[in-house]
Amino acid sequence: MKKIWAATLAACLALPFLFWSSESEAVPVFARKYGTSCATCHIGYPARNAFGEAFRNNGYRWPGGADEDKVEIEQTPLGSEAWKKVWPKAIFPTDIPGIVPVALFMTGELFEWRGVDDKYKWGLPGELEVLFAATIGDNISILGDWAVGGEEVGFQLLWSLSEGVHLAFGGIGFTELFTIISATPNGEGDSYAVALPSPGNGFELRVAGGDAGGYSLIFGTGQGEEEWSGNPFDSRFVRATYKFGGSGLLSGSGGTMGNDMIGLDNAVTLGVNYFNSDHGVDGEKNAIGGDITATFGSVRAIGQVGRYIDTDVTQFSAELDYFIYPWLVAVVRYEDWGAPGDDRDYTYAVIPGIGAFLRANAKLGAEYVMAEHSNYNTLKVFAQLAF
Repeated sequence: MKKIWAATLAACLALPFLFWSSESEAVPVFARKYGTSCATCHIGYPARNAFGEAFRNNGYRWPGGADEDKVEIEQTPLGSEAWKKVWPKAIFPTDIPGIVPVALFMTGELFEWRGVDDKYKWGLPGELEVLFAATIGDNISILGDWAVGGEEVGFQLLWSLSEGVHLAFGGIGFTELFTIISATPNGEGDSYAVALPSPGNGFELRVAGGDAGGYSLIFGTGQGEEEWSGNPFDSRFVRATYKFGGSGLLSGSGGTMGNDMIGLDNAVTLGVNYFNSDHGVDGEKNAIGGDITATFGSVRAIGQVGRYIDTDVTQFSAELDYFIYPWLVAVVRYEDWGAPGDDRDYTYAVIPGIGAFLRANAKLGAEYVMAEHSNYNTLKVFAQLAF
């Protein structure tokens, strides 16, 4: 028995450094598995609705213990259930996806105009990402992505300890909030003002609960920005949220999300963040932040603030979304970076945009950056497709 626990402990300590992931995208693999629309979990991929949050908090399984009833494509069993009774003298049985757990995500800029030199360009081809996701047995889930042509493969392994309690290994960190309409949906570079430092590769403990509203807690530690770090626990972070009203963060709502057509529920969610690092990430060793998300009918409002203590910089983002139709949303976002950046000579900008979900998995969007200095204004028109 001691050998079993020693091997298990060694594997858990090694896993964080084998995987890297960016967990912000919708994965159509789950739509195929459950025979449902991407809109079941997303108000416009990759942004999750209330049911999508509960799905994630249940280890990427259907909330309320209804997973077996909702699955349309059955898992393939690996071994008889009887082997559980004789473990560890036999290999523990499990199952694997009954389909190839792979999907594609394409994003491309159709048109861009920039005011700094009054020039424009036609876009495409864009970027292609291979996404993969799967559940294995009762308590293992995997997520990953690979940008075609890139050097790294993103990967994350999730181990469900109990309902609403999970350990995640791989790429960890704070979830991006402003993704419903953006020409840079993963928050790359200077896309959004508030982007707290990433703890890098590591592991995090996730806890969530609530049949109506509810709470979520995330405690994580990682190696920081160094590929090879002298301290595997260099960077630590905590995120906590509390949701007032609306669908439960753990229970979901059986597929009904307040406003059935749009997928929003009437609720207010408060969040707080804390980051601390020995080595630092881009010079930042300490950061704190807070956010608020409010949904009511066809309206969603988000506010987020980040304070970078070492460099004495405070950043702020705010967004208002209005669903004109279930498939058409108008967005206006305000970004204040606190200081000019390497690739922009301005501090703040107002960014109106509009997005059309031509299908549940196809998005057409446009956004216009009205910068502090008008010669840095830009217009982007883009398309995204996942299948």
